[in-house]
Amino acid sequence: MHRLLVLLVLSFPLTGLAADHVFGGAGASFEDPPTHPSNDAEAVRFLLQAGFGGDAAEIAEVQSLGYPGWIEAQIALPPSLQRPILEQTIAAAVEAEPRNGPFYRRHRMDQWFKTQLSAPDVLRQKLAYALSQILVVSDSGTLDNNPVGIAEYNDILLRNAFGNYKTLLSQVTHSPAMGVFLSHYRNQKTDWTMVNGALTPATIQPDENYAREVMQLFSIGLIERELDFSPLRDSEGNTIPTYDQDLITQTARALTGLSLQCSGAATVGNLSINRNCNCTGTACNFSDRVFSLNAARYAVPGIVTAVIHPDGYAPMMCFPRFADSGRSMAAEDGYAVLPEPHADKTLLAGITVAPSPVACHSGTPAADRQTCITYCEDQVDTVVTSLAEHPNVAPFMARQLIQRLVTSNPSPGYIQRVAQVFVDDGSGQRGNLTAVVKAVLLDWEARNEQPAQDFGKLREPMLRLLAVWRAFDAVPSTTGIVGLFTPEGVYQQRPLGAPSVFNFYSPDYKPPGEMQTAGLRSPEMQITSESSVVTTSDDLWLRLFAGYGFQSGGATTFNPPANQAYIPVAGIDALPDTSAELVEALNQRLMYGRMSDFMRSQLIGLVDGPMATADARRKALNLIHLIAISPEFVVQR
Repeated sequence: MHRLLVLLVLSFPLTGLAADHVFGGAGASFEDPPTHPSNDAEAVRFLLQAGFGGDAAEIAEVQSLGYPGWIEAQIALPPSLQRPILEQTIAAAVEAEPRNGPFYRRHRMDQWFKTQLSAPDVLRQKLAYALSQILVVSDSGTLDNNPVGIAEYNDILLRNAFGNYKTLLSQVTHSPAMGVFLSHYRNQKTDWTMVNGALTPATIQPDENYAREVMQLFSIGLIERELDFSPLRDSEGNTIPTYDQDLITQTARALTGLSLQCSGAATVGNLSINRNCNCTGTACNFSDRVFSLNAARYAVPGIVTAVIHPDGYAPMMCFPRFADSGRSMAAEDGYAVLPEPHADKTLLAGITVAPSPVACHSGTPAADRQTCITYCEDQVDTVVTSLAEHPNVAPFMARQLIQRLVTSNPSPGYIQRVAQVFVDDGSGQRGNLTAVVKAVLLDWEARNEQPAQDFGKLREPMLRLLAVWRAFDAVPSTTGIVGLFTPEGVYQQRPLGAPSVFNFYSPDYKPPGEMQTAGLRSPEMQITSESSVVTTSDDLWLRLFAGYGFQSGGATTFNPPANQAYIPVAGIDALPDTSAELVEALNQRLMYGRMSDFMRSQLIGLVDGPMATADARRKALNLIHLIAISPEFVVQR
């Protein structure tokens, strides 16, 4: 029967719904946004922007505290970090059955979803998720099966969600996960040689991957912008590039010398590691998969053979704090893990890094090594500073955070108001992300209860599921499993699992057809296709109905599934029985009271018609599923 019902809902033509129902009607602007929701529906709307949806308790909290008070209460909560719990989970799995191995992505995925179901710091979690789609690290490719390293990167985003952008960018730059993902981990310095009395590169140039992407995707974008994100133009009306190939090269040269740090003497497996992380054992060969679990705790003879560096999660540091694979300090130059010491490096805004005061190479005297370390760290810090202080960062981050949280097509005024807060939070601080997030969520465009026609955003498929789960207090299974280990096969995405540094979709994506003609962006539509609509619908059906034990013509039983999260049956059975009251209750719970008259009448007709003989529980679950796949639910207003 569910196929019929799915087709009925999917047959609601999106263009056939009044525009007011999908993208809202023309709303009146006002200077002073409301500080409290006028009803429960507005509270839910706010919770969808600031989190993943809300249950009755969260709605009541927003009503009680108001929007600013709720945000302050969320900021005060400690971060629900994922790496510590994930390590415990994997350790227990390995202890129970060594052949489970520590390197499975499924453990990280399960922990991520469980956190979103139950973590109290929902605003921080939502911000970290948004930041993960801007400052992208992915376990697709090089970092595949390195779940703890990915979890630690996610924790960097969590810890810095209410911090300062410059600090965040610095920690991202020093992250081993980012270092491997965008290949500036152990970035090789130029092999300068003297040609006709001049320093000249021979065969090696620093890897430019991170230098390029940190500018294009993490900070300033491709062209110069006004605070409202409109392009700056030269005297001839042309846009102005933010950087060129020479700047990429110069920045890459300043991003050499980073590698894993060492905490001191340690024993890993049968190897002794000294202060400088030089191996002194007989089989000294560290794995390049530096984010796998500590082999001293988890290595299983004959199964897990790689020796894992003991500081694989700590921020990268500069030479000579690290040498591996049995290499002595003298041989380290073979890996070129040295700061680029030669010549001036001109970065953004004409900022220049002077040459090193001492020669940094394999033969550098011990007395000069600290100078090389300091020089290397100063180079990296100068790169971060030149990016964080660039005028483009304010509108760049303002627009993307608005898109990720509130609306795909923010007005220039909305972007400018948020960007101004990025520039100065009112106390002279630049890049205060706490102030920026408040500006995004409390702006009158976000809080307008009659939003404009082009206001809103398409909900990502995973967020639709989370919204339904949270609305009805879904819980993990009796085994602590959520059961979404490879959601990309169904939802076309997974947390921190994008196919490339460009995320799953572009912030500038315009779907072909009416929206493109109107100049409207809908980034999430880029992962929407005919097949994903069907697979998402089917998966939502299975996850809503799993364990409910419907029997043809018989009584309905409930057996909580052992292998996935589920909605407790009590919350379903507490819903009203009559068709109109049931539809309205779900309208308030899932659609913050904005269900169109057309959709309401269609759903009531289904309850009183094709579903008339079904029991109350089946009716409720059918309606939840139909709402979750409907065009009106898919668009977050």
